[in-house]
Amino acid sequence: MLFNLDPEKDGERMATFVLDHAAPYAAGFIKKCLLIHVLFAVGSGSLETMLMAFISTLVDMIRILDMEFDMVVDCIANGTIPDLDGIAEVRHYLQSNISADPERAAELRRIGRPSFRQGWCGHAWPNLRSVTCIASGSFASSVPLAQWFLGPNTAIHALGYGSTESWIGWPCNPLELNQFKLSNESIIEFLDISKSDSISALAQLWEIEPGRRYEVVLTTQDGLWRYRLRDVVEVSGFDPTDGVPVIQFVERRNVAIRVPDFMVSEKELMAAMSSAVSDMLAKVVNWTATVDDRHPPATIGLFVELDGNQVSDLALAPERVLDELVRSQRHIAWFLERGKFRKPTVRLVRSGTFIDFLQLKLDEGSNNLGQVKVPVVLPKAAYVTWFSNQVVQEL
Repeated sequence: MLFNLDPEKDGERMATFVLDHAAPYAAGFIKKCLLIHVLFAVGSGSLETMLMAFISTLVDMIRILDMEFDMVVDCIANGTIPDLDGIAEVRHYLQSNISADPERAAELRRIGRPSFRQGWCGHAWPNLRSVTCIASGSFASSVPLAQWFLGPNTAIHALGYGSTESWIGWPCNPLELNQFKLSNESIIEFLDISKSDSISALAQLWEIEPGRRYEVVLTTQDGLWRYRLRDVVEVSGFDPTDGVPVIQFVERRNVAIRVPDFMVSEKELMAAMSSAVSDMLAKVVNWTATVDDRHPPATIGLFVELDGNQVSDLALAPERVLDELVRSQRHIAWFLERGKFRKPTVRLVRSGTFIDFLQLKLDEGSNNLGQVKVPVVLPKAAYVTWFSNQVVQEL
């Protein structure tokens, strides 16, 4: 739809390229294999920009390249498509669009693996200037590692604020990753979260106030009527040119970890983890949280994947996370002193765990690897068990 292409003619254009794209049209039909997208992207040294749903996808792409570096470079050198699961129907279209390029392969070997060189993307793609994606909310945790890979000459631009149900807002400034001007795609109302859940708490665009927090409520062209999105946003102000509200995402409503005596919200967890690792050498790939009740008293358990081996640096994280939680909720110290709560735990998982988790969600029925999210709080006991089985060290 974006390029006004007739889906009835997909078969005719499978081996062709959409204007200015690095991969042929057929690559767009591969939903569960980032490696093919990596292969075509790395095969081109003239890449100027990237567009994807989430910043975590970039991190996943670069880390897959790091793990499969020799195979990818060999494919570029020999002009071959690897025999991978999930690409059989389009493999011949892909193969017809890759040519042996030993010079590019030699250049990549000189540059080396992404994990060996900070700012690797700037060396592999000297013309790369921007990566446009969603990098707010829970995805903000991937930004530091993405910036480490990208280097100083490539900026992360905000794609906007979207949901499955509707597009909510467009970036006011591409470099402001969490500030969005409301779109007019749907009718948007705001539920004041400081009031009881009722019609009387609904506010229209001209009634909302800067600095206050609201839950987004949508009425869409596709038939949703006053649908509660469960996203909490804060009103930053209003666009001076037309008065349209400008908002920033805060957290998902009612997503929290409940230990016996109190709850910790998604926003508090993200803030605590971000603060805990902000000045550490350890590069966090991703993390998620659950209740750790392996022995009393229960606490918050974090599953963390690192890019590299700076484990000793991360040893400070449990204490720092606790300090941040106490700052956000003073009464946590009271429960701590009385033995009703203990210091959060951090369990390191093997390299590639979060990529495999996304594949697990795809196998459960999700359709597109680029749109699958890692939850801040694990919603299923089965997921907790799965992550527990990936643990290689506990701090």
